[in-house]
Amino acid sequence: MKFRNVFAAAALVATTLVASPVVHASALNSPVHAMFGKTKTIKLTLMNDSGAPMEVKAGDDVIKLEAGKPVTVNLPDGTRVVSNTTTEKSQAGTLIAQVSSSLNGATIHIK
Repeated sequence: MKFRNVFAAAALVATTLVASPVVHASALNSPVHAMFGKTKTIKLTLMNDSGAPMEVKAGDDVIKLEAGKPVTVNLPDGTRVVSNTTTEKSQAGTLIAQVSSSLNGATIHIK
């Protein structure tokens, strides 16, 4: 009878030692930061260098640009800036820029 108790205790200790790293490893790899992460925004300036007012579309937002006046915007990384009006040099729907971290602080001149 005593032999069974010693064997059971040894089995319990062995199981605990083997299971412990597995439990800790699974807890460390859970992406908790994913639900608390914020979308990175990029600050850039759009400058209308044409002679007439124009509109651009940044994602779903329409931005009005007066001639010769800069507009500073904060846009999420990956946002597409598209011409919303036809000008002498571009058609409506033309891609102006796609926002990336390399554009942070940049000025985009649109003609």
